[in-house]
Amino acid sequence: MSKNTQAKNNSLPLLILALDFGGSATKGIYCAFEQHNPSSLVMEPEVLKVSLESVTSHTQSLGATEPENIAWVNYMGETFVVGYLAKSKYYANEGLKELKYERAIAKTVSALWVVSQKLKLGMKCRLALACLLPPGELENKESFHKQLLTVLADFVTPTGRMLVELIEFKCLPEGAGIYLAYQKKLGQAIKTKVIALAMIGYRNASVLISNKGIVAADGKTSDLGMIRLLEKILDKTSGQTASKLAPAVVAAGSDISTTPFFRLLRSTSLANKQHELQQLQKAVRLSRSEYASVLTSWLDQVISISSVDEILFCGGTADYLRKELNSHYPGTPCLWGVGAEIPEQIDSYGLGTRLADVYSVFLYFSEQVHQSFFPTHKASSRGL
Repeated sequence: MSKNTQAKNNSLPLLILALDFGGSATKGIYCAFEQHNPSSLVMEPEVLKVSLESVTSHTQSLGATEPENIAWVNYMGETFVVGYLAKSKYYANEGLKELKYERAIAKTVSALWVVSQKLKLGMKCRLALACLLPPGELENKESFHKQLLTVLADFVTPTGRMLVELIEFKCLPEGAGIYLAYQKKLGQAIKTKVIALAMIGYRNASVLISNKGIVAADGKTSDLGMIRLLEKILDKTSGQTASKLAPAVVAAGSDISTTPFFRLLRSTSLANKQHELQQLQKAVRLSRSEYASVLTSWLDQVISISSVDEILFCGGTADYLRKELNSHYPGTPCLWGVGAEIPEQIDSYGLGTRLADVYSVFLYFSEQVHQSFFPTHKASSRGL
């Protein structure tokens, strides 16, 4: 690259973006390099390949909306609708049986376009990207990186062609943000502990082991996320969907309150509604017990309880099963909510602890990016 070209590229706006490709939602934290007020982004997880003609016909309707509701991208001759547009207009699926990184390209590119619209960055910018993948998919990070470099260099969006230079890239295992936040809190004391980090989300359950401050590279991943619980409930009921069940099941809590289920009832007569409500509550109670047994059985296989000092639980599904998990490990300290505290103005979607992992990664990564541009500042001692 010539000096003139490099100088020109350095004048482009720089975006710092951290993404978590969750099974229930794509969650992101972003900020322009020159600013110090990060914001959050949440998009539906659906992605679908369609024709360019089809997507342009769907997005030329009257009205105004947020960019995340009309996101689509075209690259390498293919067009993908992403998020709300994919879910509402094309009835796309969440892709829970596919590898996360396979859909992550379209999700990353569309999230980048959405953020560029919100920050008014224009159609050319530089990008520093951090993302989270299950430990079992980290072996694909080099392929993911290479594909991103190619795609970001030239792609088409609802507002036209974008040219983006990926100047920084970091791919970390899910749960890394929680671990980094805990590492910062403990300081040198983390070098004396053996810690199991259990991340239990909507799609996956993953475990990382930190031994005296060193995180083992062979993290374990299973498909035992909350979707397995929802599937059990669906098998025992009729007329429900996982996407509608999930928030109601979580709101019902460990006591299985019936109130959150009222909106799910499909019966019309009062007697039938009462029967359906009792059936739904029974299905949730039984399925929760079955799912907790399956999940803890897997955790016992990958966590040697006799050798760990504490278990760090994170993820929305872990929070949901806190009662069962605490009971299953009575002799081992179980820690909850140790991620970075999320300011209310950043958690604009009300996700709470579900945002903690990616927010903590953003803080860590943003510090690294600023350090690379201003190396005279004190370097961070954290790492993974």
